[in-house]
Amino acid sequence: MSSSHDQDATEQFKRRFAENPLSYLDFPAEVIFSVEPGELDVIRLSLAGEKFARAKDSIGMVGRMAAQNGITEIRDFNDLLPVCYNQETFKGYPQAWLESGDFQRMTKWLGKLCAADLSGVDASSCELIEDWIRVLKEQSDVDLMMSAGAEGKASFLPRTRQEWDMLMQVTYAGFNRSVGPSGESIALRPGVDKVPLIYPGARHGARSWRFMDFYEEKFGEGTVDAPLGYVDADLVSLAGRIREASRKGEAGSLQINPKLLERKEEVARSNAELPGQFMGLMDRMINKYRGERIIFYGSMKMIYSLAQQFRERGIKGAYSPDSFIMCGGGFDGQEPPPNWKAEVMDALGLYEGQLRVGYGMQEGMWAMQACDQDKYHVPPTIIPFVLDEETDEPLPRTGRQTGRFAFFDLLPTTSWGGYITSDQVTMTFDESCACGRKGIYIETAISKVVSRTDDKIGCAGTSSAVEEASEYLLKA
Repeated sequence: MSSSHDQDATEQFKRRFAENPLSYLDFPAEVIFSVEPGELDVIRLSLAGEKFARAKDSIGMVGRMAAQNGITEIRDFNDLLPVCYNQETFKGYPQAWLESGDFQRMTKWLGKLCAADLSGVDASSCELIEDWIRVLKEQSDVDLMMSAGAEGKASFLPRTRQEWDMLMQVTYAGFNRSVGPSGESIALRPGVDKVPLIYPGARHGARSWRFMDFYEEKFGEGTVDAPLGYVDADLVSLAGRIREASRKGEAGSLQINPKLLERKEEVARSNAELPGQFMGLMDRMINKYRGERIIFYGSMKMIYSLAQQFRERGIKGAYSPDSFIMCGGGFDGQEPPPNWKAEVMDALGLYEGQLRVGYGMQEGMWAMQACDQDKYHVPPTIIPFVLDEETDEPLPRTGRQTGRFAFFDLLPTTSWGGYITSDQVTMTFDESCACGRKGIYIETAISKVVSRTDDKIGCAGTSSAVEEASEYLLKA
């Protein structure tokens, strides 16, 4: 492509992005990351200002924080920080409401976190979280996401079906833009390709990955292999409460909803099946899918363990080279084994571009893939911040900064896009990456801020936490 065509594409991208941020998916990475950071910032600031102007009147929590902090408009990026949510926001309800099954109040509380209209939702008949999730889906546009972790309380993130659809498009573009070793497209063809999508987690439930439904609709039933059929929201909530009570030495005093106790036999059966489900998945990956093209989303630790099993059997090139592996989550806080990526590619039969390390979180409608220089390039749809780890004050948007990661997401339409995380990142603001892309990028070495405990059960932690909750319930 000539330089004039490059410039035309860049100008078209800027124009369309200013009208609709999701349109960035229509452009190749070479165009997206060719925009000068200052030009992109002008567009993003304008979009953020428009979103805030709507949200301060339509989202109760945003309006309240804006009034408390005297924010009436967004004049620069730092004006967004006083109206950002954090991990406490999504669990800011009294625990007694859950324990007593007061889902009418839970619904009113949830409605203050988003612009979705929940005024017509009647949750008076709900006794368990599962009931509440079902009623919200039936009577509103909200398809609730939840998590629960070390701090005990469940977090509830309101996301509409429209927002889930946008996130699915982002995920789909993440692997369907893949190219072969010679630059040829190896995108999946709906109606032609039936490539198994393997995900070592829940197929259904409030902790499930919604993209699996999208994938089966696009490529046919039976194309998804996820060993945990359904993860129960009430068990996920109980898992967090058990961890908190155990830390305080109060596990024996937990009050459990009688309706949950009635399901002890069902829980016992499900719990007994868990080990076999995971063993079955590993067996299919070693035997059933050998030589096939696969798409795998999971942890670095699991894919490395799989590669080791192939190596022990003397197997190289286990899958078709046009397979796609996306992994994240690290190695349980340990340093990655030396040359782990090379070992995985050798055993699984992948070339460099088909093994991707990713970064994302459920609070954001974005995902980043490490480039060939091991950097995460910030997508145009988020405005990133690095904050002082103790004061949460923004660090300068210049040079290389290390601190707490915060972002403002331009994609959500009814939920709020501002979020302060518990992740410690190192971010470079004004120096192009050696891969050739312009714009802000993040080092792949990401850890947790020491002064703030993370309160999420990620994909890799869900099954073990639910297993703990199941065992506790069976003893009750």
